[in-house]
Amino acid sequence: MHLSWTIDPDIKTWLPRLQAHRGCWVKGLQQNSLESIKAAYEMGYEMSEFDVRMTGDGELILFHDDFHGEIQIGKTSLRELRALISVNTLEELFEWFSTTVGFKLNLEIKSKSMFGNNMEQKIYELIRKYSLQKRILISSFNPLSLSRIRKLDTEIYRALLLTFKKEEGNNWFVTSMIMNVFCRPHALHLRFEDFSDVSKFTSLKVPV
Repeated sequence: MHLSWTIDPDIKTWLPRLQAHRGCWVKGLQQNSLESIKAAYEMGYEMSEFDVRMTGDGELILFHDDFHGEIQIGKTSLRELRALISVNTLEELFEWFSTTVGFKLNLEIKSKSMFGNNMEQKIYELIRKYSLQKRILISSFNPLSLSRIRKLDTEIYRALLLTFKKEEGNNWFVTSMIMNVFCRPHALHLRFEDFSDVSKFTSLKVPV
């Protein structure tokens, strides 16, 4: 199996042992929302993961799924979505996050695009606008998304998300990690079901 990683000894101390998943969505709070991530911060988490998608009119929003009901997020404008559901933009999150201290973000890019749709560029422009390069980790199941982030800024931490479950739709190009030669991730993020054999990664000093 061909592996190619960016080995950075600082990432092991930079990453906290625990992080909130899609914020802290308890007591009626909506997952992947500014309020759920604020709640995670207020509860003392040092980091929160969340998902980002791009709307049909090019806005970056906090949202996990391809669809809301029968509505495809990537083909619907932000205004149309907000008429139906509550969503926060990435900039709304960054504006608040830039005022916090001792907190980090794990931004998962939700994109299957092979050739790019300007999403990574838009994300990076917001990261630079709020000077968050050292406070953020970019994660994705799509190694090409990570490759595009790497081309924009090699200093931003990158993590490859991976599951070996066939029902998740991962193909050989992803599970073999042959595409790592382009994206050079700093870390590997696995589902807990796939933690049975991580020695081949830890022996390479790859954070898992």
